[in-house]
Amino acid sequence: MALAAQSQPVAFAPQALAMPLLAAVAFGVLTALTFALPALGRALAVSPAALFRGTDAGVLRTPRAAWLLAALAGAGVLGLAFATLPEPRFALAFLGVAVVLLLLLEAMLRGLRRGAAWLLAHPRWQPGFELRVALSGVRQPGSPLRVSLLSLGSALTLLVACTLVIASLLRTIDETVPRHAPALVFHDVQNDQLATLGAVLRTAPSLERVRTAPLVLGRLAAVNGVPLRDSPDAERRREARDEHKLSDRSGNMDDVVVTRGAWWPEGDRSRPRVAMEDREAEPLGLAIGDTLRFTIQGTSVEVELAAIYAQRRFQSRLWLEAIFSDGVLDPFVTRHVGGAWLSAEDAIDVQDRLAAAAPNVASVRTQAVLDAARTLMGRAGAGLAVIAGALLAASLLVLAGVIVASRSRHAYEAGVMHTLGARVSSLARVLRLEYALLALLTAAFAIAAGTALAVVLLEWRLELDAAGLYWTGALTALVVSALSLGAGARVLLAQLRGSPARLLRGGA
Repeated sequence: MALAAQSQPVAFAPQALAMPLLAAVAFGVLTALTFALPALGRALAVSPAALFRGTDAGVLRTPRAAWLLAALAGAGVLGLAFATLPEPRFALAFLGVAVVLLLLLEAMLRGLRRGAAWLLAHPRWQPGFELRVALSGVRQPGSPLRVSLLSLGSALTLLVACTLVIASLLRTIDETVPRHAPALVFHDVQNDQLATLGAVLRTAPSLERVRTAPLVLGRLAAVNGVPLRDSPDAERRREARDEHKLSDRSGNMDDVVVTRGAWWPEGDRSRPRVAMEDREAEPLGLAIGDTLRFTIQGTSVEVELAAIYAQRRFQSRLWLEAIFSDGVLDPFVTRHVGGAWLSAEDAIDVQDRLAAAAPNVASVRTQAVLDAARTLMGRAGAGLAVIAGALLAASLLVLAGVIVASRSRHAYEAGVMHTLGARVSSLARVLRLEYALLALLTAAFAIAAGTALAVVLLEWRLELDAAGLYWTGALTALVVSALSLGAGARVLLAQLRGSPARLLRGGA
């Protein structure tokens, strides 16, 4: 946080971390107990006599008390999630994703092991000794495949998803927005300044088009004759205090999309109608055909709700809360807003000329906003990289423990095969092949899960397309998986330098 506070608008307040740290510790302890108590119960249920005789782990039974305590610990995790997260839906979504991830993991593990067994037993496929041993190592119960998928695969899933989201946002800022957005946006243009604005803009050689729209401020006062201030609904009472940006369809540059109802015919002045933004209409429970009363400059205006529209995301816009039919706002129009499509270089010159000719008109260059957005995205990307790096470090610690635990198995098997005549170089290639298969399978799992997660977020929430960028997530997963598991293979390869006799005796 101290590092983040140097580049982000956040304050470093260690005292505020007490409760989050306590919650993190509680999550860790309860999660560990949930998964460890059944195994501990089985271990504690073994009698000393059975230990001396040598007990087959397969015949051990888990006591009912251990299952009950594990269930209570799991319930504690659920309760803590709902208590600490600000929105219960986040907790449900997190738990749902975790369950789905575990189910997918188990299905993938079984499928991979059956596939490896089928390949090894297939009469027409006769691979070499090294590949057969590597496949056997992947499919046997002691293989680190499960833990590598669960620990490293989960961290890589987040890394792939973050990579795709950041790449899509940067492409939107660098390409999509500049291609569609006006280079110059202006506000507070008075009625008698429209001609001046047009004259200044026509001096730009690259000018393509100009759009202006009236801007009126008003409040929604009543729905179907019921005043919002007197409503028992807190959302409607808050709405009565909000001031909305109102306009009409003439020259509107927001390019909104109607989701319910329909626009009235262009130029129709038969009766006053309005279209409301979905973020305003849905919390109020508005329906097509409702009668709405607005208060505009002290005057009440009643209109019929004809449509509900949604804003297009990641575009330069006015974010209008309501769009009226033609003529309804004419008595109240005193100022205008709009945009001009021209080159970024001409926008600077036009902005200077406009400031000299009409000092009250506020203008904003889209390029300046995009530069600020790129800076923020770069910082956000750095923050996500730090988070992903911490998760990867934790996953690698778990994976290192698994590698150390499986070291004796690899060393013993290598010693036996070396005693039977296998060359050390051949055994080294077996180990490299096994860990290369682990790296590929872990990367494939992360690419599939991370891409699915990113696509859901991009298309359903941000309305962005990651087409053409999937290679970035795949490359990230492959490189990190290869480096991580490659390091583990190097540790095990170092164990093969000992003599076969020492390996067979169980020496390190």
